[in-house]
Amino acid sequence: MEVLNATVDSIDEKYFIKIKVEGGDIIIPLSDDNANEVKSAFNKLIVRIRTGEFTIKLEKVGEDLFSMVANEYLAQLNREIHEVRSQMKEYGLVKS
Repeated sequence: MEVLNATVDSIDEKYFIKIKVEGGDIIIPLSDDNANEVKSAFNKLIVRIRTGEFTIKLEKVGEDLFSMVANEYLAQLNREIHEVRSQMKEYGLVKS
């Protein structure tokens, strides 16, 4: 199983999770309620699910609130990714 590295970054006091993938980073906002950005990130993850099994790991878990929230967020996201991949496999939607 491949491990995708992620970081918690901030620009102009807005925090987000940046997941490093081939073809460009996937950005998930943490401190901003932007549904379109979240949908876009999840769509990219679903496309990535089709190519192979993976888990996302935060490179460095700091003591700050956003880092701790991001770590829990990724733990839940990894469970969801595993479940979605299993369902996609059942319907023949993943590449072997």
